[in-house]
Amino acid sequence: MQREWDSYELETIGTIQHIINRMATNSIIIKGWTLAVLGIILLLSGTWYQALIAVFAVLIFWYLDAYFLRQKKTYRVLYDEIVDNKLNIGDEFFDIRTARCEAGIEVPRSSKLMLSKTLLIFYGSILTLTCACVAILSAL
Repeated sequence: MQREWDSYELETIGTIQHIINRMATNSIIIKGWTLAVLGIILLLSGTWYQALIAVFAVLIFWYLDAYFLRQKKTYRVLYDEIVDNKLNIGDEFFDIRTARCEAGIEVPRSSKLMLSKTLLIFYGSILTLTCACVAILSAL
């Protein structure tokens, strides 16, 4: 016999899906801001230390992007846990705080996610080009 979802449970699932979508959108926005800020800093830079500021900006945006990716993954684990265990749950199971997921090994820390393929390729290439710009400006 399959258990039916009530409106509170469906609303909770919808809220978690909305949070996952918002975290994905935040990640895209961070990438756009990275390119915009980096472009502005490098276009206006005349000295190597201004370009060095761009390196720090890239690192900060890289970490923020990894943070949002981690939040997205954490809520995805929570969503899967709720959907997979819908037959064995009580009301307390629909608490959308992610503390119970964060304690597990399932979701890596933000610093580890910074080295994921997608973030490493995107930010690594930007960081490499920015460091090359710093080297060129410091040589001049």
